[in-house]
Amino acid sequence: MHNVFKGIVVGILGFIVWFVVSVVYGIGQGLGGGANLTLDALMALGFTLMIGGPVVYIVVLPIVGWWRGRHS
Repeated sequence: MHNVFKGIVVGILGFIVWFVVSVVYGIGQGLGGGANLTLDALMALGFTLMIGGPVVYIVVLPIVGWWRGRHS
């Protein structure tokens, strides 16, 4: 259950980062700003955390723990 909570927290934090950076980037683009590689990278990081965090904590780590317990 502890890993599920961690996965949900990482996913929510990733969503917050992605959402905030998307809004700021969209406003900048709407006001005539050009492409910004830093904001692109932050959006990609937020999206990766939003999707990858829960997958790692809810799926991958329990499978690795089960596999190690079975083979030791």
